[in-house]
Amino acid sequence: METLSIDRAAYPSFNEEQLSRIAAIGELVHFEAEEELITHGQKNYPFFAIKAGEVRIVERDGDGERLVAIHGPGNFSGDVDMLTGRSALFVAIANGPVEAYRMCAGRLRRLLSECPTVSEMLLEAFQMRRKLLAELPFVGVRVIGSSSTTGTTRLREFLYKNHVPYTFYEATDEDGREQLSKLDASEFELPVVQCNGHTIGNPSLPKLAECIGINRNVDQELFDLVIVGSGPAGLAAAVYAASEGIKTLVIDSVGPGGQAGSSSKIENFIGFPSGISGSDLAGRGYLQALKFGAQFIAPITVHSIEQHESGEHHLKLCTGQTARARCILVASGVTYRQLDIPGCQRLEGAGVYYAATSVEARVCENSTAIVVGGGNSAGQAAMFLAEKARGVKLLIRGSELSDSMSTYLSKRVLNHPKIEVMPFTEVASIDGEQCVESIQILNNKTKSTSSLECAGVFIFIGAKPNTEWLPDEVLLDDRGFVLTGSAFYSSDGSSRSNWPLDRIPCDLETTVPGILAGGDVRSGTTKRCGFAVGDGSLAVSCVHRFLSLT
Repeated sequence: METLSIDRAAYPSFNEEQLSRIAAIGELVHFEAEEELITHGQKNYPFFAIKAGEVRIVERDGDGERLVAIHGPGNFSGDVDMLTGRSALFVAIANGPVEAYRMCAGRLRRLLSECPTVSEMLLEAFQMRRKLLAELPFVGVRVIGSSSTTGTTRLREFLYKNHVPYTFYEATDEDGREQLSKLDASEFELPVVQCNGHTIGNPSLPKLAECIGINRNVDQELFDLVIVGSGPAGLAAAVYAASEGIKTLVIDSVGPGGQAGSSSKIENFIGFPSGISGSDLAGRGYLQALKFGAQFIAPITVHSIEQHESGEHHLKLCTGQTARARCILVASGVTYRQLDIPGCQRLEGAGVYYAATSVEARVCENSTAIVVGGGNSAGQAAMFLAEKARGVKLLIRGSELSDSMSTYLSKRVLNHPKIEVMPFTEVASIDGEQCVESIQILNNKTKSTSSLECAGVFIFIGAKPNTEWLPDEVLLDDRGFVLTGSAFYSSDGSSRSNWPLDRIPCDLETTVPGILAGGDVRSGTTKRCGFAVGDGSLAVSCVHRFLSLT
């Protein structure tokens, strides 16, 4: 049995007072030696606080067992998936006779609500445990494929954004070939995924979600608030709404974080003076919303919204399900624009990216990374990639970074020894057979062209709003962003376009009563993380107001 080196800081112990609070809420249960408290793949598995005895936590698969941790008296089992309801990635086994306090997810949330010291300990430990699993040789879900292909990138992005521990194997390497042989999957279409005892060739995202237990049935269930999108605006709204007793569902096409979740570091968000990665910020918000009982489903897209005569909004989902909502927050964000040049669309996910996280950065190790764009997202990407790549070239159409990038960030980029800023430069084409190998660039001042060898092109050139699924009654501005509140309604009556009611709309309300919009998708926003969080919190005030009137 292989033993994993685990940071013991992720495994604190309850004191006697805390255990007494747990005993008042939980159920005392007994297990015999080698009896399983939690089985592999078990959904909605319970929380256990150990009163007496020892419990070992192991990862079990075709390669045997790997010891993750041993819990003794005062310790507790589990991680964030006790709140998500996903399948267990590990097995909990009694080393001998064990007494433990057991709680289902509902009772665990009650404990988190009623006992702040326990809540703080558990939530910090849950985050640390999941982070450690991602950094240690904990196998989790196995993905075997080519890092330079779109299909593999799509799966890895989904696992990354949904905080699912996984191990990636390059299919052409010795380890990758060995894995395919062990799984008897040499003839499967790549990428191959192995999870919960199932081996699948080139799965769709919904199929992968089903395999790892992320999906859930919400058909015809009525929610007070359905949030479409789980970027900063959607997560903030989920936290505030769920904490105030509003029955909340969050729908996302990939997973928590949105565009901000792909940012390597956010330094101008209040409360984090040394900065925080978009992934960490999203993970904290996601866990916080789960703590208060918000429900999440992904990867799900909304095809349309229908207004019901009862006043409800019916969201038609890509799965064929219908989610019923009394109120909707549109927080679907934006999609980064493509370059309209040869090779860009063909090589998306195979060296052409619109985010710079550890998933994408791997292709640039020992090579050059190209970043296209002059805004903050481009600057953050360049700084992050400079830690991974041999060098970074930042291409901007104009002459100065400071024209569109925050001053503090532009100074860092300009002073970084591994980043070269190339002004007056545009990409003419992206070249490569199966993946990006080089680009052709054009100096828009001299009209000269040249070639640059590179492994990845990271594009940050603006964005278009994700609003094509909204009903026609929702009024948009001339760029497709959603108009809200005073943008279409003035109290003096000079402008009340498309508003059907006598009352004044809420600040975030669209031209359809009960449908709100917040974050980057809303017209007039600054496209900053803090602004989106403000929209998310303001949205909950609008929800309360709307629900009180219906």
